Amino acid sequence: MASQSHSPGPLTFGPFEVNPQARELRRNAIRIRLSGQPFRILLLLLEHPGEVVTREQLREQLWSDGTFVDFEGGLNAAVNKLRRALNDSAENPRYIETIPSRGYRFIGNVACRDSKPIPPVAESALPESQARSRIRRWLWVGAAVAALVVSLLLARRAHDGPDASPPWRSSQLTTDAGFSGNPALSPDGKLVVYSSDRSPEGHRDLYIKQVAGGEPVRLTSDGASNVTPDFSPDGGKIVFRSNRGGGGIYAISSSGGEARLLARDGWNPKFSPDGSRVAYWVGAPNVFVSVPGTGAVWVVPSTGGPPRRLGANFTDARFPIWSPDGKYLLLIGYTSQVAYDRSALDWWLVPTNGSQPLRTGIYSALVRAGLDAGDVEANPAATYPSPRLPRPGCWLADGNRVIFPTFIGDTVNLWETAIAPGRKVTGVFKRLTSGAGNESDVSCASNGLLAFTNGEDREDVWSLPVDLDRGKPTGPLLRITEGPGSRDHSSLSGTGRYLAFASSQSGRMIIWMRDLATGNDSPVMASSFVQRYPVLTASGSRVAFSSFERDKRMVYAAAPGGTPEKLCEGCLRASDWSRDEKKLLVFGGSPYQINLLDVASHQQFPLLRHPAHNLLYGRFSPDDRWVSFTERIGPNRASIVIAPLDGLEAVPEDAWIRISEEGAEDWANWSPDGKTLYFTSGRDGHTCLWAQRLDAGSHKPLGEAFAVQHLHGRLYYRQSGWSAAGGRIAMVLEEDSGNIWMMSRSAGN
Repeated sequence: MASQSHSPGPLTFGPFEVNPQARELRRNAIRIRLSGQPFRILLLLLEHPGEVVTREQLREQLWSDGTFVDFEGGLNAAVNKLRRALNDSAENPRYIETIPSRGYRFIGNVACRDSKPIPPVAESALPESQARSRIRRWLWVGAAVAALVVSLLLARRAHDGPDASPPWRSSQLTTDAGFSGNPALSPDGKLVVYSSDRSPEGHRDLYIKQVAGGEPVRLTSDGASNVTPDFSPDGGKIVFRSNRGGGGIYAISSSGGEARLLARDGWNPKFSPDGSRVAYWVGAPNVFVSVPGTGAVWVVPSTGGPPRRLGANFTDARFPIWSPDGKYLLLIGYTSQVAYDRSALDWWLVPTNGSQPLRTGIYSALVRAGLDAGDVEANPAATYPSPRLPRPGCWLADGNRVIFPTFIGDTVNLWETAIAPGRKVTGVFKRLTSGAGNESDVSCASNGLLAFTNGEDREDVWSLPVDLDRGKPTGPLLRITEGPGSRDHSSLSGTGRYLAFASSQSGRMIIWMRDLATGNDSPVMASSFVQRYPVLTASGSRVAFSSFERDKRMVYAAAPGGTPEKLCEGCLRASDWSRDEKKLLVFGGSPYQINLLDVASHQQFPLLRHPAHNLLYGRFSPDDRWVSFTERIGPNRASIVIAPLDGLEAVPEDAWIRISEEGAEDWANWSPDGKTLYFTSGRDGHTCLWAQRLDAGSHKPLGEAFAVQHLHGRLYYRQSGWSAAGGRIAMVLEEDSGNIWMMSRSAGN
């Protein structure tokens, strides 16, 4: 009888299990999102428990091809991601110990599943026979690591085009503990202007410094979230986005002074090559680009004057950059009237003379190359449910090359592609970096120098204790979730004990439930598809959520661990349950309208609609007699409205009561007594939490709106959904960290 080979089972330590062959990390049988360099570092440490794995060994194993020369920053970012996945810390390590100036050591007890633990001691302390046994035991781990490295290198070569250029050199320009990013190089490459929260208040302002060295000089001091600067061609002026005055595009001298307003609203301004114009876009930055009506590109004279819209045939357009000759804007454009149509999304070249836009074909080229383009049809387990594109970063002045950031696994690296003379993308993509952080915000100088942000962002659910009837916080913000992955759209049960949220911590975005009394997490429903937008019943017994199943949008309801029930197909989202848990508010269509869905029969009844405006985020009042909702008038312009309910009848517009002014207002929640309406607002230039008292009889606004919680510092809110119940507000907040790096092919830089 032929003998059968046997491979040891997965490795275990503490509550964790590592399967090198499946490339999976699990905690208590729940998959933890970890891939790329962090996972490979874990395998190398587990291959040598108790031993020091030097930084040079890690460089040879993980960065041997030299694609990315920022080894120190890449390694530190990768180890930080690994520690977050293991809930470990550098100060009090349970698993990964830092050996200063040398490397890292795994100090936990490791075992092959169903085998005895392997104590974390050095090989030199073992008898020779035991050392040989351990070496044999770990040979298969080494083989798995080698196979993983080889497969990643082969995949990289499949994407990268031939390159006879000298290798890139890089250096770190800033070393701030918080966030320093959004760099813009002066055309000659001697200066860099950037946004940083390095001030004691943690507010983002602009700083400028010499690339060759020296301390930065602060350009703005108002802390109004001054971001995404860009130099004029002569280096004398800088344009940037600021939240001052309600938000807009501003210009300032590169030597400092007063800033002047160029245009209201607007994001990501860019000077034209001759300095006469500034391109920017207006819209909702945290809504998918493949949602029509949420973005438009404009050009304004750099000396001031009325702006002119470009690409009016697009239903959404964002992130313009100029061609080196100034004849085109390269931008992300969307042409469909319906949401999430991947055939309508691409990079487009828009002539500034008003001629017809030219499609570059990059979306299909990225899909063919196997790079992340958000293609849900090709990858139904993608983290996000919408087709998406990387934004163009900068167009090199010495040719037809465009630099852009895009995803590789769970990290963002810089890539290069060429636009052929026929204005089509060639389909050849060249990888420029391979670090473990998120490399973005790339800027080009005429001497070939590149600057970019190497950073991380965290998205976690936070809790704010609040006397909800009085609108008064009763304690500080506290972080609820930790660990790898991102989170969005939190929902509380009526008592505030249970929390539902979407999270990618298991490798894909699905719905999780947390018992806030015990801290236990559990997935609501296993699925290979993306799940988002949970909304809990008042009792916490069921959660409704959206599932994105290729080109179809479903709304399900499920009890944690129970069998899910499909409630509707084609409706985009559920946003609230009635108190008796028999009805749901859902919205969808074009433009969005709000319907009342009977849970038992699955029948829908039109409730609120407008011929031109999108209506969304419906919420029942505590007595189920009123509905609050957002009326989106235009890109990033909306107001909060309430309407009385009359059974299953549609509510006419003349019965609506507008609660807030038209602006960046969104996502309302009621107080328990129904006399206060909470909502997010950008009226002070930042997205903060505000409230409005209501007259008990008429439900009309009573007095002025007031701020409940300002979010002006390192923690900030992006349209991620939030919930108020049980004496607390739960909302997803983001915090960024990062620094600026430089890259050049020239030995002199």
